Amino acid sequence: MEQKKLTFREHLGELRRALIVSGVALIICFAVGVVFSDYIDVALRLPIKGLLPPGSDEPVYLGIFEPIFYRLKLGLIGGIFAASPIVFWQIWWFISPGLYQKERRMALPFIFIASLFFLGGAAFCYFIVLPKAAAFSIGQVADNTKIILSLRSYLSNASMFILAFGLVFETPVIVFLISWIGLVSPKTLGRYRKYVLLGAFIIAAVITPTPDAINQSIMALPIYILYELGMLAARIVEHRRKKKRKKEEQTDNPQRKKQ
Repeated sequence: MEQKKLTFREHLGELRRALIVSGVALIICFAVGVVFSDYIDVALRLPIKGLLPPGSDEPVYLGIFEPIFYRLKLGLIGGIFAASPIVFWQIWWFISPGLYQKERRMALPFIFIASLFFLGGAAFCYFIVLPKAAAFSIGQVADNTKIILSLRSYLSNASMFILAFGLVFETPVIVFLISWIGLVSPKTLGRYRKYVLLGAFIIAAVITPTPDAINQSIMALPIYILYELGMLAARIVEHRRKKKRKKEEQTDNPQRKKQ
């Protein structure tokens, strides 16, 4: 099967459709998230449970309208995670016209793997990074100083870290995708290992809430490992493509000799 060729205007139409479907899915999931915002609130506070000193573990609102905005933000966080499979589906749907028929069959594996890595990165931050970072930060509190748990501040920080880790864990999917569609070869990606490692630590220094090397390493090393996983998957695909081309050439040559 040949690739489906689209004009520039048709590409814009496809992109508009993908954005609309993703936006509608996000809005619906956002509304559902607002309904279940109390459960999201309880889940979001679990990583810091027992870490705060007595008297500081009672959350407060610092403004009259904060309860409303806090609930809306909780709904948005839940909506992003709930809508992520649909967003990945639309990403695949947008790039699929440039693929062969056999390659389009990878839609379900792509959606599943991309969603799995996104949720896996969020879970990694939720269960490992966030509690360690919070414990480290609380340990820096000076004597005769009290922490006030502002829900707005904690939600902003925690959600940013969780979403950031979810996106960072998409590294192998992105690496595999750009290699698979032919933008970059696995050999070229391998040349940038040292730059990726350096960039991983720079990203970790920006994203992680604490300046210590341990928490930064917890963030940076998974990024590099995920990059290597993406390259490994890309090499496997490239090896299979070369093997397939070799078989096709071998089958074509005897037919040409007979002619």
